[in-house]
Amino acid sequence: MNKDVFIYRIDSTDTIVSISDNWRTFADANAWGSSLRPEDVVGHTLWDFIQDLETQHLYQEVLRRARGGMPSRPIPFRCDSPSERRYLELLIEALPNGQIEITSKISRTEPRSPISLLNADTPRSSDFVTVCSMCKKMKVSPGQWAEIEEALVHLRLFEADKMPQLTHGLCHTCYQVAMGELDDFGTPNKDIDSDKE
Repeated sequence: MNKDVFIYRIDSTDTIVSISDNWRTFADANAWGSSLRPEDVVGHTLWDFIQDLETQHLYQEVLRRARGGMPSRPIPFRCDSPSERRYLELLIEALPNGQIEITSKISRTEPRSPISLLNADTPRSSDFVTVCSMCKKMKVSPGQWAEIEEALVHLRLFEADKMPQLTHGLCHTCYQVAMGELDDFGTPNKDIDSDKE
């Protein structure tokens, strides 16, 4: 299997039933800690790992449409590690009996200086900061989001004794893009259609 492609399947109840063999390597590279080992993922619902309501709604709608027979288009998103920006595409494919195969493929990566905020093992305070589930920008004020490096300076987090805890949401831009993707979800791809003629 391509090391830049990660696959997992969910059943009709959105319970994760399998993950690709390279999952553990990806979890280690992302410094997710022990909570996302394969044995701690399979058997849990997808919603155990997607906490914020906006992102849940987005995924629920995409899954609903896929199970309804609408073909999906790749959805761009980021899944950064502490020392790398990762740009990925997400593809949702319906399988028999209400199962769904979810494929994430790394399109490109960019190295960066390690960000302790993204390391699961970093000591945390009781404060929270919000990171966009799609683009990984951080909320620095109502309606304003910035790349994590810029946000750390803006929020003066380098001066903090401990890093805040992370919570997730969708920034306005990604919300608009996601809703646009859903509006286009199931719209035939003209290039694919012309190949069939």
